[in-house]
Amino acid sequence: MSRTDSNVLFLLFAITNMAAKVGELEDSIQEVYQHSKDNRKETGRLEGCQKGHRIGYKCYLVYNSYEDYAGASRKCLERGGRIAMPRDRKEQEALADYVKSFFHPGNWPVWLGINDLRSEGMYLFDDGTRVSYFQWRKHFLSSQPDGGRRENCVAMSSDDGDWWDHYCDRTMNYLCEFDDRVAL
Repeated sequence: MSRTDSNVLFLLFAITNMAAKVGELEDSIQEVYQHSKDNRKETGRLEGCQKGHRIGYKCYLVYNSYEDYAGASRKCLERGGRIAMPRDRKEQEALADYVKSFFHPGNWPVWLGINDLRSEGMYLFDDGTRVSYFQWRKHFLSSQPDGGRRENCVAMSSDDGDWWDHYCDRTMNYLCEFDDRVAL
């Protein structure tokens, strides 16, 4: 075997060995990424329950940063929660009080996890279940919902807790909910 042949064999061996190491490194990076993602979710849930407002086994936290509807939903999921979905009058009233105290004395709407994107007038929560309790603003000048096919996402007003339909690409604050039941 010539010296050139042995150099080629050595290089092939080195490249094969390096490819195996790169594969191992890629696996390790993926594992670290997944742990990081899981840690962000757990940290978000803990933050929501420590800094936010507790109602039963759920914790709620207002995020005073602007996102469109899809961005708000994504941010809540990244934090281990979901965009808030008030299911009944008791939960709605408690959320309205919390949001009002958070923004007092101003009026800053927050996204809720409610929309009629799938079918006009059929409001669904972000998890796909049908909304059965509504808190639409009722006023002789501006009753809600009034956006038709243009305004499909729902926000809650911080001054009175009433719901308004809005363009989904509008940016506003948002409210996340977190499940505080201990996983066994």
